[in-house]
Amino acid sequence: MVVVEGELSAMVDKINELVGFYRQKGYEVGVLATDETVDRYKVGVVKSLGSRNNLAVIAKNLFGRLREFDLEGVDVIIAEGVPTRGLGLAVMNRLRKASGYHIVKAF
Repeated sequence: MVVVEGELSAMVDKINELVGFYRQKGYEVGVLATDETVDRYKVGVVKSLGSRNNLAVIAKNLFGRLREFDLEGVDVIIAEGVPTRGLGLAVMNRLRKASGYHIVKAF
């Protein structure tokens, strides 16, 4: 898993770049997106956690989406960072740990 953090538009661009990189290497790639960006990813297995404006829903959906990727045989998951306010801090903590702290900053 890779977590991409930064400004939203820059994150989307970086994730699309990383998807291309991993697919060129022959990996099946999953993208963990949000409702606001899910349609900006055209390649890979794309799933939304929910709206960036409802961090409770994102927190609730996180483990289920990760299990779905496992069941679908995804080799690499690339996840969007979420705002680190309220429950977002807990979500980011979980994503960072799940990625083994493999974090990419998008500018």
